[in-house]
Amino acid sequence: MKHRDSGNLKILKQLRKCPEIKDIRATAKGYMLMATNGKQYLAHMSPKAHHPLRKWCRENTSIKQLKF
Repeated sequence: MKHRDSGNLKILKQLRKCPEIKDIRATAKGYMLMATNGKQYLAHMSPKAHHPLRKWCRENTSIKQLKF
């Protein structure tokens, strides 16, 4: 059984819809996000990972507010 947080699923749905995110790859530790400006971010989807991910999205994409 996998542990899933509904907040993580909501964030991934928003990231998949964003045109500035070129690729989302699942890794053993989380997800590798690649923006069109060349920046990458390894998101470890834990309950405390929302705020650093939100900061990265504000700096590198058009997403200004993540809802989780």
